[in-house]
Amino acid sequence: MKNRASYTPEEKLQIVRAVLSKKTTIQKVAKEKQIAPTLISLWKKQAEDAMMARFQPQPKGRRKITPAVAPADADTRSLKNEARKAKIKAAHLEASVKEMKARCAKLEDLLSGLTATLGYKMVKARTSRKGRKA
Repeated sequence: MKNRASYTPEEKLQIVRAVLSKKTTIQKVAKEKQIAPTLISLWKKQAEDAMMARFQPQPKGRRKITPAVAPADADTRSLKNEARKAKIKAAHLEASVKEMKARCAKLEDLLSGLTATLGYKMVKARTSRKGRKA
């Protein structure tokens, strides 16, 4: 497996300048440097886009200072994520409680059937008003 070669910005600039000045073709540079031609084309496009952005007209006058609202948005977003996660967790817990109640009901049915076949009388524990077993 080949290791990826990394190129410094200066090397990339030198290659792109050679291609832009039409001293050589992308194919020749790619073969000489052992680089994929598509990679050189990508660097060329990035350089052209950066130059185009640099020469775009700038608005006249002073820049308007906007209040920093980004941190509040980030806080709101994180709180919403936490609330969403809590709702999901609550839904899972509710489903688990329903499943456990169903299991308990099945076990009570099995226990009552077993006690009936053995001839025992099933007695439920009584609870007092304070919720403790009597």
